[in-house]
Order: sequence, then C-alpha cells, then structure tokens
Amino acid sequence: MFPIRRFLSAKIGLIAKIREHFKKYRTFVIILNHSVMKKIFAILVCALVSCSNPEEAIKAYQQKKEAIGLQSAEKQNELLGQSPMAFKQSMQAIAQQYAEILKNLPADFVAKEEKANRYQQLAIVSEYLLNHRKYTEEEAPAIKELQDLCTAVDLDNATDFNDYPEYQTLVQNIFKWRIYSHKVQYEFDDPWGKILADFKALKSENIKQVLAPLIIEGVSPTSANATNEEIIALVKQLVKDNDLLNTLSKHIDLVNKLKAGQPFPALPALTDLNDKEVKYEQLPLKGKLLFIDIWATYCPDCRKELPALEALQEDYKAQPITFVSISVDRDKEAWKTMEKEKKLGGIHLYASPETKELFKELYDLRSIPRYMLIDEKGNIINANLPMPSDKNLKELIDVSLKAKVQ
Repeated sequence: MFPIRRFLSAKIGLIAKIREHFKKYRTFVIILNHSVMKKIFAILVCALVSCSNPEEAIKAYQQKKEAIGLQSAEKQNELLGQSPMAFKQSMQAIAQQYAEILKNLPADFVAKEEKANRYQQLAIVSEYLLNHRKYTEEEAPAIKELQDLCTAVDLDNATDFNDYPEYQTLVQNIFKWRIYSHKVQYEFDDPWGKILADFKALKSENIKQVLAPLIIEGVSPTSANATNEEIIALVKQLVKDNDLLNTLSKHIDLVNKLKAGQPFPALPALTDLNDKEVKYEQLPLKGKLLFIDIWATYCPDCRKELPALEALQEDYKAQPITFVSISVDRDKEAWKTMEKEKKLGGIHLYASPETKELFKELYDLRSIPRYMLIDEKGNIINANLPMPSDKNLKELIDVSLKAKVQ
C-alpha cells in the first residue's frame, strides 16, 4: 500500500488546494453523497501519488498483480480445472482486474505491462487448450472462442520472443497445439508434412531454434520420406543439445530399421480367442505375404475400415497372402465379443497392454489402425500401408504378389 500518511503530510498544501476547489463548487458537492465524495477524493489522492512517486505506484501495482495470483501454479491449476465457459469468464474477469490496477501509472510502464499481461493470459488459454483436447458438444462453442484467440496470435515476433518470457511460453504452447491439431486432422495423410510447412514458414531464427526440438517426433516410419529428410536436416542445423540429438538418432534408427527390404522385427507372442499363446513362427506364412492390421474395437477409424478389409481378404483368398489382425484393446472381452458377433475373416490375435507398449518400440506404433505388408522371406515391403478403402493398397499388393512369382 502507498504510504498515504507520509504523502499527505508532505503534500498538505496541494491537498488543501483540492479542498478549496471543492468549496468553490459546494453547490455541486452538496448534490453528491458522502460515499461519492470519498471516492472522488481517493482517486485524486491516488493520482497525485502516482504522478509524484511512480516507483511507489509501480510497487503497489506489482503487489496487486501478485494478489490476483495468475502467476502462481496453484491459481493456474485451478483455472485449468474449470469448465470451458467458467474458464472463459474467469479469464475475462482477470483481464478486467489487470486493466483496473494499471490505471494512473507511467505510460511506458503501462504499455509494456499490458503486452506482458496479454501474453501471460493467452499462454494460460493455450495451456487450457492443450489440457482440454477432448470436449463435449455443449462445451464446443466456448472452446472455439478460445481457439480463435490463439489462432490470431503472431508466432513470429523475434523481438518479443527475446523480451517477454510470457510470449516464449505462448509460442511454444500454440505450436504444440498446432501439432496436435494437425495430427488429428491429417492423421493418415502425413500430418508432419503440414507441421513442417508451418515451421518452415517462420522467419525468426531464435524462435525456430526453440521450437526445433518439437519436430523431432515427426521423424517416423509413418511420415513421408521427404518429410523425414527435411526434419532431420533442420534439427541438425538448429539443435545443439546432445541429448536432443541422441533422441533424433533413435528416431532415425527406427525409420531405417522399418524401411522396405529390411528384416521385419518379429511379432512378440500374442493370444488367440481361446487365450492360447501364438508365436510368430507358428503363423501359416511359408511362401506367403503377410498383411498385418493393428486395430481396436474402440477405434472409430478401425471400425470404419472393417468392411473394406473384409472385402480385401475376399479378393485375395485364393492368393498366397495371410491376413493377421491384432487387437490392442484395453478390454479383451470387448474384442472377443466383436469377433464372435462380426465373424471377421483372417487370423485374429490379441496384444496385451504390455505388448502394445512393445509395438511402439518395434514398429513406432503411434496411432491405429496401422497396416503393414511383409514378403515371403520376412522382409518389409511397407511398414505403413494405405487404408484398405484406398485403391492404392490393392495396386501395392498386386505388385508385391507379381514380384513374388518372379
């Protein structure tokens, strides 16, 4: 709080002038009630304090800002736990509080603080979006408003990135949110190619250096070859941290292991509908291609592709190709029930949650459905096939069968 008593004693003459001014207009003053008079007098005193002692005014502002609590982890966690509508209302109230406590402060200080406060609030909004990726239809309008706020942010301000830690956090959060959004929207259409395009559009080198570690994840057997090559080159150019470069090397190694012509990492032991263990060597693969489908009953895209997969198996039932579908369901009984009800064709096996984790290491399994094709010698033809509903898949299988005959 301001040292009001000390200030009043030092500025008694000035305050006396204020009182004299009110006396001159006592007819007007009589109309005002006592409460209004007190507020007017307080505003004038605060203004005088701000003008005559800006350091004290700034100190008081910082104390009020701290009291609002947006900088504390506890307050942020409280906000992040709210419903979208409640969160939006809370952030609007905080913005109003910030605007109120910035009044009557030096103009240059206000300009800088307004920007810092805005960045801080948007950083919390972007964090909220990252923490609320799944939402109900009822919550969608409020989420859309929050998304629009973040979409409008310029991610390429090199000066502010150096000057405002709040802007650094904001830029990183929004880029993470864009990565997530692209992965959802273009899940089976080289999403990292779109993410890479966003990254390359940035002109600020300082920003690209900080964001570069986020694109390492894009080096994957499921990414297009050109996408992998560009990401690898950019990361090597921009990243100097050895741990991050080691992570990149692991991604590169896995991509190379799953390239066409490489030996297929054998499937771990799985179980059939009767809970009997089935090993890779036991599968009827001699002289045949192996088509692998990794799926789950809870996966909408997996279920959507089932009719096309069934049709594909019917088309190739007389051909030397074995179809193996592997469920990674959390609920094994749900898988068994669907298998019995749908009477699905091919060989159907189940992978436990532990085996699913192993699939991530062996095949870089990130999303389902995932389809792979192996030749009769156990070498990879394609570790990331198109969907069964994609006509390109049949062309690829046909070419592989002809190559086998030759």
